[in-house]
Amino acid sequence: PIYGCSAQITVGGGGYQNLLHEAQELVIVLKEGALPASLKEATKTVIGPSLGKNSIHKGVTAMAIASIIVIAFMIIYYRVSGIMADIALIANILFILALLAMMGATLTMPGVAGLVLTIGMAVDSNVIIFERIKEELSQGRSAVVALHEGYKHAMTAVIDGNLTTFASGLVLYQFGTGPVKGFAVTLMIGI
Repeated sequence: PIYGCSAQITVGGGGYQNLLHEAQELVIVLKEGALPASLKEATKTVIGPSLGKNSIHKGVTAMAIASIIVIAFMIIYYRVSGIMADIALIANILFILALLAMMGATLTMPGVAGLVLTIGMAVDSNVIIFERIKEELSQGRSAVVALHEGYKHAMTAVIDGNLTTFASGLVLYQFGTGPVKGFAVTLMIGI
């Protein structure tokens, strides 16, 4: 509505052709706004805060259960090395959450899925390294040499796996929409 019974539209400056072009675009915009197009509601879905709260609760619960299982497995199977890996894993999750907070990102369900996948990737890397160290120890090498050689020989596999996962995250971010992008961002930060 135009209140006060008067209105004015000022067209920008420039040559005659520029003014004419700008006026024609303005006419199109004004005419499109006046089309008698009616809207018909095809479907209606109402999502209340309780549904979102329930989803978040289930996602956090799933992440907590997955984390506990992974932490327990690492401690039981790898003992002291597993405890150190678990400490690094917890630090990794805290760093991811800190980076997301610094970026002002909201942790959504796809983001929680990205965190869970990051936990899996971190454990996978640890298992590759620890198994390589075990191989070196079984060949009679000292603990220091086995540790050095285990990391040295396992790092190419770990880096390859993480780089390909990061590349997948880039593709998901580039071509995905909302939730897929949220998953990709969390995954790439985690990697």
